Amino acid sequence: MKIPATTATVRVHPARRADHPLSKSKFAVFNSGIVHAPTYRRDEAALRAAHPESVRIDIGWGAQWIGYERPISTPTPDGFVYDFSELDEIGTFLNGLGIRPYWSYCYVPAPYQPEGGDWRDLADDAGWAEMVRAYVAGARERGVKVGYHEVYNEPDLRDEKTGEAVFYGGDLDDYLQLYRTAAPAIREADPDTPVGGPALAMVLPNEHWIPAFLDTVRSEKLPLDFFSFHHYGTHSVHVALEKVLRHLEERPDLADVEVHLNEYNSYPVHYPRGGTQDGHHMAAALLADFATLLAAPGLTKVNWAQFLDSSQDNYSGMVTIDGERKPVLSAYEFYQNMPTDRCVIEIDGPPEVGGLAGVEPGRLSVAVWNRSPRAVRVRLDLGEGTYESVALRRIDDGNDGAEAEHLPAERFWDLELPRGGVALLEATDTAARTAPPTPAGAVRRVRHRYTARTTSAWADLDEATTTFRLGTATDPHAVPVITADLEGCGETITVTGRLTDASGAPLTGGRLVVRIDGGLGQSREVYLDEQAPQTVDLTGLAAEPGRARVTVALRDAPEHAFATVTLT
Repeated sequence: MKIPATTATVRVHPARRADHPLSKSKFAVFNSGIVHAPTYRRDEAALRAAHPESVRIDIGWGAQWIGYERPISTPTPDGFVYDFSELDEIGTFLNGLGIRPYWSYCYVPAPYQPEGGDWRDLADDAGWAEMVRAYVAGARERGVKVGYHEVYNEPDLRDEKTGEAVFYGGDLDDYLQLYRTAAPAIREADPDTPVGGPALAMVLPNEHWIPAFLDTVRSEKLPLDFFSFHHYGTHSVHVALEKVLRHLEERPDLADVEVHLNEYNSYPVHYPRGGTQDGHHMAAALLADFATLLAAPGLTKVNWAQFLDSSQDNYSGMVTIDGERKPVLSAYEFYQNMPTDRCVIEIDGPPEVGGLAGVEPGRLSVAVWNRSPRAVRVRLDLGEGTYESVALRRIDDGNDGAEAEHLPAERFWDLELPRGGVALLEATDTAARTAPPTPAGAVRRVRHRYTARTTSAWADLDEATTTFRLGTATDPHAVPVITADLEGCGETITVTGRLTDASGAPLTGGRLVVRIDGGLGQSREVYLDEQAPQTVDLTGLAAEPGRARVTVALRDAPEHAFATVTLT
């Protein structure tokens, strides 16, 4: 019998770029609507530290078990009176932290239920859609900037034993009618914010929902900015994702539709209080899954389920029902704070040992995990570089990763990683750190256009610095085009760009094109292979004051080309 290797060598190459940057917008989070505003306020520190791009919530209107104190919709002789205050409280709180609310509009308040029905049964699509439209139309006036609008939650889900509807009493045709009623109403009330669905619960048994939904959208020209689905469990997520991407690939007229896996967890659904999801193994699982899903650029967003425990037999959060952090939160926080530029990491050892590394001037962050069935002794080589100190965080049976050991900088590190253990290292050199660029404006929305869905080529936007990153990987003819809608811009935008190979050497092949659109249909294209930086006068484009749309495309570049465009 061959004894599995119990040692591993991990080599980091800070000077060599790796495909698929450590995107800060790709991995957001999900919370159940059971969690109310006081809990968000209690866990503000955790939200600030993790800083997800968005928080998706199945808001649960009409479901008594959600726990709203006030009715959402009340009929009167003069029409309906709405009370959106409890949801608005969460939305304004998230906005204050720079986090986008991602509302999944569900379920069914009493005025729209049939006689003898409940919160799952919808008798009045038009009334329900008008309620949602009223919410959306007034949200900004009430101080809530919604990031995403989703029409319902898991309409396909049925109890495996009884066949009873879990969240929606209608069938596929009923949902299609609901979407054709609600999506245009949302778009009319808020033309700028993405609209999507169907929040499909079970792709594998319910794949027939995908073409039916997409073909209805196409034939009836309904609004659809993202296709959303859910999956729980690492081992079959790639099968579900492949099915979704294939159906979109077969419909190239939907090239602008993004894909959101907006409920995901590495473990299948079984989250009792104190279960295995509360332990350190989940931290290693999250990082390993992030590494895998980064290599699927056709998947635009993943919302980890969940951020906060919600009770009712679901304790899958990164924060416990009592407000205590779990080890998985340390892994997520560390990832969110790693430099976005990814560097090459080579591993010689058991295949279950994995790693991610990111680099920027004066800082190198490395995460290494062990998902093998036994402890592994790791020899970690941080590569060439001069650093002052290293902060080491451990996630294992005795450490949750919250506290760091501050140690002298060394190139080589000998680490003992138990089964499920994680080591998080950050090497810093204060003198070499540089201030991040000032963003050109606040990002209202990001758009992707795909020429291929299963491509390895990629495009990402770092909203904090308005820095676009694009790469050809092994598919130079399928780099997604990426667009950002900006607000709060000055009179000019300065565009700086670089096109290099993995070592950072300039490339002469390829064209890096930036298009800036103003307000009255006027635009300007900047070709960064000709000269850089370049300053664009927004007033000269007759732009709406403070707003601009910036589109970046990488064309005709060789394999493993890396493009960076920064707007200031």
